[in-house]
Amino acid sequence: MNNPKVLIVDDDPMIRDALAEILSSIGGYNTEIAVNGSEGIKKIKDNKYDIVFTDLTMPNITGMDLLKEAKKVNSDIPVVVITGYSTIENAVAAMREGAYDFVTKPFKIEKVISLADKIIGEKQLLDAITIKNDQKASLEKLNAELFSKLQEISVFQTLSTELDGLHSNREIYEKIVGMVTRLFVVKEASFGLIENGTLKIKSSIGVKKGNIPIKSTLFEKVVSSKNYYIAKCGEINPHTGTIIKTYFLSIPLSLNNEVFGILNLAEKSDGLGFSEDEIYLALNFAKKAALRIENNALYDVLYNNLVSALKSLVITIEARDPYTRHHSERVTAYSLEIAEIMGLSENDKEAIRFGGYLHDIGKIGVRDTVLLKPDRLTDEEIEEIRQHTVIGDNIMKPLKFFEKEKPIIRNHHEKFDGTGYPDGLKGEEIPLIVRIIALADSYDAMTSSRPYRKARSHEYALEEMVRCSNTQFDPEVVKAFLNTPCIKSKGIWILN
Repeated sequence: MNNPKVLIVDDDPMIRDALAEILSSIGGYNTEIAVNGSEGIKKIKDNKYDIVFTDLTMPNITGMDLLKEAKKVNSDIPVVVITGYSTIENAVAAMREGAYDFVTKPFKIEKVISLADKIIGEKQLLDAITIKNDQKASLEKLNAELFSKLQEISVFQTLSTELDGLHSNREIYEKIVGMVTRLFVVKEASFGLIENGTLKIKSSIGVKKGNIPIKSTLFEKVVSSKNYYIAKCGEINPHTGTIIKTYFLSIPLSLNNEVFGILNLAEKSDGLGFSEDEIYLALNFAKKAALRIENNALYDVLYNNLVSALKSLVITIEARDPYTRHHSERVTAYSLEIAEIMGLSENDKEAIRFGGYLHDIGKIGVRDTVLLKPDRLTDEEIEEIRQHTVIGDNIMKPLKFFEKEKPIIRNHHEKFDGTGYPDGLKGEEIPLIVRIIALADSYDAMTSSRPYRKARSHEYALEEMVRCSNTQFDPEVVKAFLNTPCIKSKGIWILN
């Protein structure tokens, strides 16, 4: 609809001229004005308007009067009433009489333009589906189209949620094609990454994976224009090198205005081309996927930098105390074997892998005179050593990562009977991965030499594990530990 026609009725010249200027100059509408209600009604009877804007509080013939007369002339004409904040109740009453909407004075430019565009958009949709002299068929067609749109929106929302849950770019590369084909039924689809002048296909449906040279293909057009491209019948399909029989949609995925990947859809099952709505949906899906990929990449950089910094702290601690050197690695190794025996998930194992390495990070805050003391510690010094769990927790607390690892750092000295520190947690109040670390930590502490004593024997440590089962240690964790490969390799076959 080119230059829709708008009538503005208001006795205030400043209001009507300002509104006319907004709608004509910014909105591109063809505007006419009426200086009062009488003139407005006459114009409505003599002309056809797409929208009428009318003030409510005019002398003699009010906006409410004009609304009623306008509806008599044309019941479908959209009338927008203009009112002040103090008379919004009148605007609501006008809507009950058939007004489309209202705007309040002083009105915002974007509100006026948005409202006018919405009215015209709805009119265009209704005109497009109206079947002459068959209102029932028109409504059925409208309902079918609305249902189809709702389905598309629902699927798109589901896919967006799924994308947000994929924190590995490798997963996205593998799943993106299967996800997009839930939006479009196509026989051929692929996603590839651009590397060294080729498109390396990471996932596909209906075509083989492989490396496709970009030069002299439609992919070159996508990369150079940084925009989507629709190849038509007769062009060459870059997947197969054969002539395209139906439309082929190729969409770039970009980061920092550089194309890094291409998503391709072809051979729609209905044999038709891609509609504007379908292209819009596909573009938004590609943008969403590119944003998720970018966020994952930024997360990985931040995570890896943070991990490096934390590992440096652990190395610093172990450099201060030669007796605990490699202690964290051993604790982690024992714990992972226990986790394997107990059937823990990969997420739990990953938390053990990193949390075990960091569990003593709080010792960075313990004085060397205490940490390296060659004699037995005083009660005050023991209390200072115990504070390393709280210090470690305080180091990790500001970080938004490592939610499963934080309890390992704070609570690896808790005991199963509740007599541990710092929080006196008991039984299953202590997360299972923490109970595992606690046992592995105790075993390694007993079998390692300290400044004030030599290492205990392996057999002694195992006897202590069994003796303290159900008091210091979770009995199920003890049983699993005694069946780990590292223990069985030393000839210990008990509690099977």
